[in-house]
Amino acid sequence: MSETILYIIPSDPYWQPDQAASSRAVALIEELCPDALGDIETDESDAPAFIDGAGLDSLSCPRCGTQLDFHGWWMARMDEAYRDSSVSSLAVTVPCCGTDTTLNDLVYNVPSGFARFRVTVWSPNRRMLDDEELTRISDALGHPVRQIWSLI
Repeated sequence: MSETILYIIPSDPYWQPDQAASSRAVALIEELCPDALGDIETDESDAPAFIDGAGLDSLSCPRCGTQLDFHGWWMARMDEAYRDSSVSSLAVTVPCCGTDTTLNDLVYNVPSGFARFRVTVWSPNRRMLDDEELTRISDALGHPVRQIWSLI
């Protein structure tokens, strides 16, 4: 049986909050997910980690909308990014129109992204957060956030 996981990540993959902001965000998320069946925890890392949403199987260019080769081009770019364990650069040039962008800014078929900081809600037992709730979390954290729903 799979478990649903809600990740809240900053929109900037390199950004990390201070302890007070992290604590405020967790307290608010606990309020917004009162029926969570699992823990609510934070995690920080030295380099951005990829957090994929449930059902990730395609992506497209943020400029022209062309679907990109998921198993070829994207996997090769991910390998390049992770070859340097610090993931110092997420920069890519898309093959369709030559736009310089980042792996974080590609348009994934389900919300996905990179982050050095994340809040994880195990079995949140609720539907997606709405825009007002995301704004409240962003305000508590001091930085815009994204939500990613995943399964393990």
